[in-house]
Amino acid sequence: MSNIKILKEQVKDLKVLFVDDEDDVRDGTASLLKKIFTTVVICSNGKEGLDTFENGNFDVVLTDVLMPIMDGIEMATKIKEINPDIFIIFLTASRSMTDIDKGLSNITLEKPLLFEDIVSLLEELKKLNPKKTL
Repeated sequence: MSNIKILKEQVKDLKVLFVDDEDDVRDGTASLLKKIFTTVVICSNGKEGLDTFENGNFDVVLTDVLMPIMDGIEMATKIKEINPDIFIIFLTASRSMTDIDKGLSNITLEKPLLFEDIVSLLEELKKLNPKKTL
């Protein structure tokens, strides 16, 4: 396991879009993400997330799967049409949804996020910013 302080330093400049419809999950996860990343933009549904993505320059999208208005899979599909190389992480409370189409998602994690999940996530995100080494 990598040193988490080093990992955080390597990925902190990545711009993150976080989308979740549940207030408690959104607030708790957003708080955690803001401790790691300098820029975290938060949306409450897939339509809002897609609109925000279209108007921003994001490196990572972290999204719930099941949401009203537009679910995370539909949003991710449309985002991939805009930027096929975007790094997408699905969060799901349903263990049965952890095998989501790998063409859309780089990683699928179960809610709630655990410390081990964050470390794994940081290790994967480091690949997005390989020039920065400590």
